[in-house]
Amino acid sequence: MKLKKNMFLEVSDKRICGIEFSKHKMLSRTINFIEETKYYKDRLDLKDFKVDIKNKNLYIMVEGETVYIKMVTLPLVKKHQIHDMIKNELKYYYKDIENMAFTYKSIKEDKINMELLVFCLKGSNLDILENSIENNITLRKINLIQFCFKNYYSNKINANNYILVFYYNSNIYFLMCCNNEIVANNIVNIEELDQFEFAMLMNEFLEQYNDYTKLSEKIYYANIKKLNISELEYAALPYQILDDVMREELLKYMIVKG
Repeated sequence: MKLKKNMFLEVSDKRICGIEFSKHKMLSRTINFIEETKYYKDRLDLKDFKVDIKNKNLYIMVEGETVYIKMVTLPLVKKHQIHDMIKNELKYYYKDIENMAFTYKSIKEDKINMELLVFCLKGSNLDILENSIENNITLRKINLIQFCFKNYYSNKINANNYILVFYYNSNIYFLMCCNNEIVANNIVNIEELDQFEFAMLMNEFLEQYNDYTKLSEKIYYANIKKLNISELEYAALPYQILDDVMREELLKYMIVKG
C-alpha cells in the first residue's frame, strides 16, 4: 500500500501556500526545508491546487481570521451531547452558523453545570476541503495561527494575564489572555506601519477590552522587529520583546506540537 504524502497548508482569505514535506527530513534538518507552491483564490490555478491535495495527509494553519470567543454555561451532560448543545447555543449569538467551525475547552464544572470556553471561526476559508472523503484526504491537524503563536511562546511568557501582539504575513494580531486562555483578539491587515498607526491600533484594542486590560500583568511582542516600532509603552504596563521565530521553525512546531 502506497503511503500518503504530507502537505502543510497556510490558508488565508487571498491565498494558499501548499508545502509538501517529509517528517523525517523536516526533523533532521535545521535549514530551510520549505519548497512551496502558492495558489491565489481569485485565479484559475486554484483548480490545480484541488488536484494537488488529493491523497494527502494535511496539516493546516489558518491565518487572518478573527476567533470569536464565548463563555457558555450548559447543564452537565455526557460528552457526546456537548457539541449539539453548543451549536444550539451559538444560534442565539450568530444568525448564520452554517459556515462556522468551533471547538471548546472546559473551564470548570460542578454537579449541575459546566462552563465552557467556545472558540468559533466564521468564514469559508476551508471550503477547499469540500469532498475531502472522496479525495482521500486525511486531516492530521488544523490550527489557528493565534493559538500556534501563543503556544510556541508559552515557555517564555511568565504571566497568566497578559497581552500578546505579533506580526505575520502582513497581519498584526492582538491577543488578550486571561488565566492563560485567549479571551479576546483582533487582526489588522497592513503592509506598511509607522509608529503612530501602531500606537492608535494598540490603544483601541486596550480600550475595547478595558476590563481585561486592567487585569493584565504584561505585554509581549513577537515578530515585530521588522516593523521598526520604537515606542511600546501602553497602559502603564511593562513589556517584553520576544525573539523572532523563523517561518520554518513555526511550521515545524505546528506540525509536531502545535
